Amino acid sequence: MKSKVEYVLMQGQTRPHTCHWPGCDAQVPPAMWGCKKHWYSLPKRLQAKIWDAYEPGQEVTMTPSPAYLEAARVVDEWIRDHERKMTR
Repeated sequence: MKSKVEYVLMQGQTRPHTCHWPGCDAQVPPAMWGCKKHWYSLPKRLQAKIWDAYEPGQEVTMTPSPAYLEAARVVDEWIRDHERKMTR
């Protein structure tokens, strides 16, 4: 199998799939967590958490691992906290 990076970069927009950042309607390939703007808004440690837990093909089978779901939960929590701080 190709590397994870090669796999993700080869994946196209196979179905409607929006960025996982709350309120962002940008369409991204299902193999990607989010749009470029929001992916790079995440701290490197959170990008790494998502990336490490991602398994190529989980977006096809619709079966993300428990580790991926936990990483997504941690990222969602960080986004909520980050946005609260930004609106103060």
